[in-house]
Amino acid sequence: MFELYDKVKIKSNSIVGTIIDKSNINGKTNYVVESDTKGTTGGYGGEWKLYDCNENEIEKM
Repeated sequence: MFELYDKVKIKSNSIVGTIIDKSNINGKTNYVVESDTKGTTGGYGGEWKLYDCNENEIEKM
């Protein structure tokens, strides 16, 4: 289980970021991770990209 503002790494692309939002949809917890580095590839948003992840896609730093 992860909490808001935990520092995590996205396993698929090794991007390190911070959990900025957490939601529970149909019994599954989803997280929005904001990259700690400007201009990373993928994701969405402005310079500090956002990534939607589930528990299996991230690991604590």
